[in-house]
Amino acid sequence: MKFLTNRKLATRIGIITTAITFGGMFLLWLIVSSRVASMVEDNITNQMIDAVESRASIINSYVASAEEYMAAFALGSEVQDLLADPENPDLLQKGQEYTESFAAIKGIFEGLYIATPSTYVLTHTSPDAIGITTRSDESLKEFQDTILAKPELTNLGIMKSPGTGSMILSMYYPLFDGQECLGYVGAGVYASRLMDALLDLDIEGLPHSEYVFLNVETGTYLYHEDDSLLNTETSDAGYLEIIQKIKSDGNTQAGTYSYQDENGVNQLVVYKYLKDRNWVFMVRDDTTEVYGKVGTIRFTVGILCLSVAAVVILITLLILYREGRELMVMERAIRRLGNLELSAGEELKPFSGRKDEIGMIAHTIQHVCGCLRKTIDDIGRILGEMADGNIAVDVTQNEDYYIGDFRVLADSLQSIRTHLTDVMREITHIASQVGNGASQVSSGAQALSQGTMQQQSSMDGLVSNIADITEQIQNSTVRCSNASNLVDRATGYAAEADTKMDELVTATKNIDQSSAKIGSIIKTIEDIAFQTDILALNASVEAARAGEAGKGFAVVSEEVKSLAAKSAKAAKNTSTLIGRSIQDVTTGTESTNHAISAMQVISECIQSIKTLMDDISLASVQQSEMIVSIEGRIKEVSNVIQENSAAAKESAAISTELSNQAKTLNHLISQFRIQ
Repeated sequence: MKFLTNRKLATRIGIITTAITFGGMFLLWLIVSSRVASMVEDNITNQMIDAVESRASIINSYVASAEEYMAAFALGSEVQDLLADPENPDLLQKGQEYTESFAAIKGIFEGLYIATPSTYVLTHTSPDAIGITTRSDESLKEFQDTILAKPELTNLGIMKSPGTGSMILSMYYPLFDGQECLGYVGAGVYASRLMDALLDLDIEGLPHSEYVFLNVETGTYLYHEDDSLLNTETSDAGYLEIIQKIKSDGNTQAGTYSYQDENGVNQLVVYKYLKDRNWVFMVRDDTTEVYGKVGTIRFTVGILCLSVAAVVILITLLILYREGRELMVMERAIRRLGNLELSAGEELKPFSGRKDEIGMIAHTIQHVCGCLRKTIDDIGRILGEMADGNIAVDVTQNEDYYIGDFRVLADSLQSIRTHLTDVMREITHIASQVGNGASQVSSGAQALSQGTMQQQSSMDGLVSNIADITEQIQNSTVRCSNASNLVDRATGYAAEADTKMDELVTATKNIDQSSAKIGSIIKTIEDIAFQTDILALNASVEAARAGEAGKGFAVVSEEVKSLAAKSAKAAKNTSTLIGRSIQDVTTGTESTNHAISAMQVISECIQSIKTLMDDISLASVQQSEMIVSIEGRIKEVSNVIQENSAAAKESAAISTELSNQAKTLNHLISQFRIQ
């Protein structure tokens, strides 16, 4: 839609018409071509199905007739009698005549004969074949186990005759006497009529179609255009799929099947299952050829639709061209009117008498141009009067010119005149007041300037005092910092003394423990001395008992007793000394503990002093910062006072100038008429 938004009307109509036409023709082409293509596809498929159905019927009828003739011949008395007595010359003669006459009457047999179970030929339409044996060894055994195993006719399909090379239907009919096979009747039925029926299979538009016969049970070709494939098993994937499908459902209705062959070509097959014979007849062709007309029809319909679309678009463009020229004139006039060129209505006079949309647009544009011209002229009159100073101009003189939304202009002009009149009155009144006020402001400004100069002088003295206070506080901060450093050193010494006192207490405790151990040792020595004394006493008793012989022993015992007494005395003296030492150590430990407690109190006091000094130092720093801040603020106030002083001087000058301008304003206002 954005693409069409900026296009001209004729262009938009042309684009939309073209798009709708092409879209409609394309949709029509899709519908028509699809329906026609479907009809053509159905028609071709139905032709193929009808051809297959008719040919299958002909084939079935022809083969059925041949089989009936074969059965009739086999059931003749001449055949029965000959097989019962094959050595009888009369029966052989009679059988040969019967064979030749039957074949001549029916006229469909390429060869008709009677043979024994060993395939020995008794009679034959060709006299040269009488007396030969057609099979032997494994071939004979297989023939006897299959074809001659049951009393029913066997049709082997179309093959090439080994005698004449003609295409024939090979059939066999065995004859039994109870469970014993007496022999059989063999025949080669001409397939020329069947071939003619197949060769006449000319489906319109499908000249290259292929048709085949297959044995559903074995998958072998009963007929193929290529003679080399006869009686060989098919390898075509599509044919094998169809055979498998027939085996699974046994449907005898004609059907279709599509597949892709080994060359990648899409093939369409129509087939018919001959259930009575277990044959399937198929017609196959390339889907490109089968549905070739569909593409042609689609192309033809497309060309027709494209032609119709081109004609419709051409007619539309011609109509739009004719109308577009008039619309371009309208567009040009509207563009000029948009630029407020009021002469745009003059070029639309040729269309003013028309009753269609273009005539209505032309009439409307001319009317708008006339109304705008009158309104603009009246607004010019009013603004010209006001520019000349006549604010009391009559704005209602041409009030009927302002129609529609232009009525707002008339109301606005009246409102402007009223407001201007009121404003000018107010300005006149205020101008006189401004003159008076300007004189008063000038006097006040002079007084303000004098006051600000005095404030400046006072502020200069205050700034000087603040600077002295700041210097003293900074000195106090330095002294507090030095005192705090000394307290830190005292704290360090107190901590070191506290550490030494802890070491002294530890040493005292070690002495106390060692003294206790020495007392224990002395106690042991006393016990040893006591025991030695007892031993010496016992030795003296034993020496007395020994008499003269124990005198020497008694002397030794006395010495031992004396040593024991001295050891006990020495141990007692040592114990007394150790006891005093322990008491002194205990007293020293208590004193040390008291000293430690005192040192801890001293350390706490020093720490408290340090904290107080730090607080004082911090407070001094904060006071210094506050004084510096106050000094800065005072300087700012001083600067403001200086600025105020300058402003007061400037205000005095401006007030004088304002008084002069008020006089000028009164002179200018007197030039306007508001009555």
